[in-house]
Amino acid sequence: MFTTSKGLLLCLLWLASSVPGQPVATGLAQLEGRIAVRGLSQPVDVLRDQWGVPHIYARTAADLFLAQGFVAAQDRLYQIEIWRRTGAGELAEVLGTAYIERDRFARLVRYRGDMKAEWESYAPDTRAIAEAFARGVNACVRHFGDRLPIEFQLLGFRPGEWKAEHIVLRIAGLLMTRNATQEITRAEMVDKMGLAAAMKYLPPDPPTEIRLDKELSLAGLGPRVLAGYRAATSVPTLHREEGSNNWVVSGALSATGKPLLANDPHRPLLLPSLRYVAHLVAPGWNVIGAGEPALPGVATGHNERIAFGITIDCFDQTDLYVEKTDPQNPNRYLHNGQWHEMRIEREKIAVKGRAAPVEVELKFTRHGPVIWEDRPRNRAIALRSIVSEPGTAGYLGSLSLARARNWREFIAALARAKVPALNYVYGDVDGNIGWVAAGLAPVRKNWSGLLPLPGHTGAYEWDGFVPVRDLPQVYNPARGYVATANHNILPQGYPHRLSFEFSAPFRFLRIDEVLRAGKKFTIEDFQRLQHDETSLPARTLVKMLAGDGAAARLLKSWNFVLSKDSPAAALFELWVRELPSRYATAEVKPEGRDLVARHLAL
Repeated sequence: MFTTSKGLLLCLLWLASSVPGQPVATGLAQLEGRIAVRGLSQPVDVLRDQWGVPHIYARTAADLFLAQGFVAAQDRLYQIEIWRRTGAGELAEVLGTAYIERDRFARLVRYRGDMKAEWESYAPDTRAIAEAFARGVNACVRHFGDRLPIEFQLLGFRPGEWKAEHIVLRIAGLLMTRNATQEITRAEMVDKMGLAAAMKYLPPDPPTEIRLDKELSLAGLGPRVLAGYRAATSVPTLHREEGSNNWVVSGALSATGKPLLANDPHRPLLLPSLRYVAHLVAPGWNVIGAGEPALPGVATGHNERIAFGITIDCFDQTDLYVEKTDPQNPNRYLHNGQWHEMRIEREKIAVKGRAAPVEVELKFTRHGPVIWEDRPRNRAIALRSIVSEPGTAGYLGSLSLARARNWREFIAALARAKVPALNYVYGDVDGNIGWVAAGLAPVRKNWSGLLPLPGHTGAYEWDGFVPVRDLPQVYNPARGYVATANHNILPQGYPHRLSFEFSAPFRFLRIDEVLRAGKKFTIEDFQRLQHDETSLPARTLVKMLAGDGAAARLLKSWNFVLSKDSPAAALFELWVRELPSRYATAEVKPEGRDLVARHLAL
């Protein structure tokens, strides 16, 4: 079974598919038979079920994650190569000049802290797992040889070499910290329309006072501030707003007498999907679920004892600082009455079609990378984000969650789950259920974080992070269920300022409406609820309609279900898309109409 080549051990990866006899064509992966893979210590079995999900059985953890990297590359090599290049700032090398700014920004937010602290922030064996996964990707690329997937053939480049450090790149996590764009939108509203109007059209949830600092002018802070941020974190989508849902019921509300958990973690609709499903089995491992194709492990799923599901929670994990710069030297900034030199790094970005690389400057203040400079006003915007902290690579904390065996171990593991902030619902084989809103949450003692901040005063600095024990959570609630849908999850009187920007509660309220019925739910019931088309906004808005024309009568006689064969549903969707601009025209002063309509259309 074992062979050797140039002194290196080769071992067989056994592959089996539920669809026998698949031919191996140019650019397609081999899904059946045997492959000799350098670096495996013992044979690994990979069985693909009827949905193409790989079930990986290994005798060691190192072999397991090498095989996961290999198999993920078989299925998604182009996708994960673009993911790696996006995080490393190397897209322009293969896609051209349009990606230079995107690459510059990715390099700006690269983790620059102590790598020992970084690796120790995750599960103790994370570095070894990342190294094994990277070896697996590289082994798959070698196996492909010149038979690379069609995308590489069309674009004329080969995948780069993977390293463990690529697993902890930051752009994917930064994408889900969210708040920076809202800070700029709110600043623009305050500047153009006044604070009262901004509070009306972009109200904090829960309500809180917003104080304007006399040391800071918000004039000119608009979309251009975040041009690089948006470029670096953008993905093509069919709709600009996604929402995720999860819930768990106790055995008292399930037909089996055991907890039943459902998870619907929406992400943009892409091909291939942003999720990747795998089953991982080795000593200490038996977990199945969905993760990111470029990362080892799974982010949501179950092992032999517990299940966990996720939705995005809306913790405020970023702040924008407006730094005062020296009129005589824009690379100096003021803090606490003293001038400080920005740290400047210079890097070269290779660009497709150019003989020489482009040199870029990366600037940093004490608050983080400088993402925009306004030299006429002697100011620069620095991004303070939790992704500069150790252990904040997106979803990598799940390597600990996947091996938890009970609630106590699950809570302990959540200390390593920092990015993104997530609502975790939980169920176990002993009949327990629970929920935790977990993630790295900065402590802001006397300010909201809803507007950009003056960086020079020293009055707005983070004061540590909220410990997991103080984050919102519940264990075995009396009502027998928990549900989340990106809505305001803060308990009444909760003392910490986790966020003031949650999604509208309609999806949660609909889930709650169904679960409150108190029946013995089945898997089929949960499938129907995941596909539920009842619109609570329609219930509210249609009641407000005046008039008695044919259109109004059609909507008023409607059951508020957005079914594909419903004329009323089609009419409602056309009508509701026009509401933001019509509302803005009717209610908002001319100087703010486009801004309000743009915000409401999200």
